[in-house]
Amino acid sequence: MKKLALILAVLMVFASVPALADFNETGLPIVNEKVSFSLMIDDSGYAEDKLVYDILEEQTNVHVDLNLAPYQLQLEKMGIALSTGDYADVIAGWLLGKKDIIDLGMGDQTFLPLEDLIAKYAPNIQEVLEIPGVRASMTLPDGHIYTIPYVVGEPEATFKPYINQVWLERLGLQVPTTPEELKAVLIAFRDQDANGNGDASDEIPFSGDPNNLSLGMLAGWWGVDANSGNSDYPYFALVDGKIQFNANKPEFKQFIEFFADLYKEGLIDPEIFTQDLETWKAKGKQDLYGVSIAYGPGDYYPDYEKTSDEYAKYGQNAFTYLPVLKGCENPIYHRNSYGVTLFRTQAVITDKCDEEKAAIIIRWFDNLFTNDNSRQSQSGPLGICIEKIGEGLYRELDKSDWSDEQSEKYGWANIFTQSMPRYYHNDVVLGFGKDEPEPSFMDICDEAYAPYLNEHFPAVWATSEEDTNRASILATDINTYVKQKIAQWVSGEANVAEEWDAYCAQLEAYGLTELTTIHQRALGEIE
Repeated sequence: MKKLALILAVLMVFASVPALADFNETGLPIVNEKVSFSLMIDDSGYAEDKLVYDILEEQTNVHVDLNLAPYQLQLEKMGIALSTGDYADVIAGWLLGKKDIIDLGMGDQTFLPLEDLIAKYAPNIQEVLEIPGVRASMTLPDGHIYTIPYVVGEPEATFKPYINQVWLERLGLQVPTTPEELKAVLIAFRDQDANGNGDASDEIPFSGDPNNLSLGMLAGWWGVDANSGNSDYPYFALVDGKIQFNANKPEFKQFIEFFADLYKEGLIDPEIFTQDLETWKAKGKQDLYGVSIAYGPGDYYPDYEKTSDEYAKYGQNAFTYLPVLKGCENPIYHRNSYGVTLFRTQAVITDKCDEEKAAIIIRWFDNLFTNDNSRQSQSGPLGICIEKIGEGLYRELDKSDWSDEQSEKYGWANIFTQSMPRYYHNDVVLGFGKDEPEPSFMDICDEAYAPYLNEHFPAVWATSEEDTNRASILATDINTYVKQKIAQWVSGEANVAEEWDAYCAQLEAYGLTELTTIHQRALGEIE
């Protein structure tokens, strides 16, 4: 009965203009008299500090009653709210997973279907749905869309290793092109006081961002992608359009043996599997890294004021991308996207909303999806942090005389709740005083990596609730096991050659064949 009543209520939206007299189907404000809706989201800080909400309220005449709490606390509060029925009009952020959308959207109809609301009231979100692959990825097996997409332009290859050009030049070395050349360079970094501080023992030849450490993507140097960063299909890859598990392939074993040798030689950070993000960054600031995996080297640049003038020659390009190394005839590299990253579970409208409120909320989100508002939510208010100098083109304003209080007030964390769905068009934010965009460092990296990038997984939903639940159980066991064995084998706690056969057998015992079949079914490879 609940499902039928909800469907009838949603259909009423499209039978006539909502009964709310001052609702405007197009233009701003959305309503002539102020209204509000409640929003639960995981975030730090205080609701009153999130500056862009005030900007949006002024534009729309819609107030957002913002319920903030850190992720773990808010996750617990959401669970209680959903179980008691005392939940918000909108739930957003990182709180919801695919299983929640299937269970509470397609299943219980606690979350409203949105595709018709979007078609009627949200042209900006509708535009996002027409980006190749987005609508298909957002649509559940019952044909409905229950969430608002969050789409961001992203590099095609995100996390990759970067190598220290200052160290290379100081030691008269070239950027390596093969794994063996990399080993020789790392040995030189280890032995020849590469950072020039008079201590030849403090260099860390190879490290990696612990929050995004997916060594398995480097198995691509030997021809297989065993990336664990893809939350839908860790250690799986598409090969000629078919899904394939790669963490049990002979090439993956070659990758393990190579990195175990590097570790044994003292060429890999001994804390690579145990350090936290701040520790990793701090060591980079001390000019200790020769090579490190990162989203970008700016995450760990040395403190130039405390290092030699040689860094000034390169500025922010002191680290360059390590090319795809040729450990086989046809090396590959993990493709993160085709230039757009989609997050599918970032916001739902709940059945606490009648058709009038749902229409208002979808229009509020659509206004957030405009180019200017999406950019303000990321870079700060127009006229204060940035200025618009053309369509899709912005420039940072001078902040050199800002006080500490201003810097904090307009800091990234205080601008907006950054896990909210938006659409970053192909807009560019230029540095202060710049008039023309230049190729970004990430664009240059993508161009170099392009010939090696493999196929990208389409984001799909499991074909049934049973498959979703079963895949979650199987994937948890398998992913935990593979991650554990990589750490043990690379660090020398165990020997991959001695354990390989038992490892492959254990993967099957954990249900690898069944998990592969579920994924094949979701991708449409089998019925």
